[in-house]
Amino acid sequence: MLARGLLCRLAADTPQTKTHTHDLPQLARLLQRSICARNGLTSPALNALARIYRTVLVQNRRSYATAAAVKKPVTRKAAATKPTATVKKAVKKAAAAKKKAPATKRKTAASKKKPAAKRKPVARKKKPVTKARPKRAKKVLTPEEKQKLQLRELKKKALRGPPHVAISAWQAFTSEAIKAAGSGTVQEKLAAAGAKFKDLTPAEREHYNHVATEKNAIRKAAYKDWVESHTPEEIRVANRARATIRRRHKAAGGKTVPAHTVKIHDEREVKAPRLPFLRFSIERRATGDFKNIAIPDASKLIGKEWHALTESEKQPYKDAYLSEKEALA
Repeated sequence: MLARGLLCRLAADTPQTKTHTHDLPQLARLLQRSICARNGLTSPALNALARIYRTVLVQNRRSYATAAAVKKPVTRKAAATKPTATVKKAVKKAAAAKKKAPATKRKTAASKKKPAAKRKPVARKKKPVTKARPKRAKKVLTPEEKQKLQLRELKKKALRGPPHVAISAWQAFTSEAIKAAGSGTVQEKLAAAGAKFKDLTPAEREHYNHVATEKNAIRKAAYKDWVESHTPEEIRVANRARATIRRRHKAAGGKTVPAHTVKIHDEREVKAPRLPFLRFSIERRATGDFKNIAIPDASKLIGKEWHALTESEKQPYKDAYLSEKEALA
């Protein structure tokens, strides 16, 4: 009873504040002093009160521990203090900065509206430049090598056509005799064929004349087809090349005409009109008055005759030349 009364009076005297577990020993000492001061109790009584207090203290600790586990900790509010002058200045500066902050945000927002920068074109990697191989030095040709090279080019331009020279009865017979002959050299076969040809009868000779005529007709047709397979310009260039080859061959001391250098006869070729003197010369040669006369001597004689003609005698040749010229124009 005594203990309960003391505790009730103590609870009424002490301020109503929340205490923690580490403040309980201090509370016990405060309780002991207050009891001693009020009642002037002796030590035995104090000891009894102390034991009672311990039991109560243990119970309070247990109940406090369970309550602390259930209740959430309450944070204390810091005591309000009056701001100093420096604090007020800092607060004003912060408030001014906050007011200015929206302007910067607007500026950043406005800057974001700017069109996006165009992407720079990606530079392609350049391929490694390979060094050009050094050109071979041109071989310096000698004059003889140059002539050979020119002759090779002329032969390409001259064209190479089928054989078109007419053959005789002797050639037709010889070709058959050589094919029919057995062993032996070409010279021996030709000698034997010549002896047999002399012994041919007129009927047999007529047969080989007919064979030669047929072969010549076949050759002529093949040659005409070959000529017409080329343009007139190609034939003209070929004839110029053939004439150059013949002239060089003769200048080098050649006596025979090189193969495939005879002038190509093209019926499509546009012939120039004959001059009056040339027409007179052809007409005089056709009369037969200059047979067995060398060509240079015959040309001199024809030239003297032309100069001896009057203008009226030359006029027919001049008119023929003018008419041909107008026809070709």
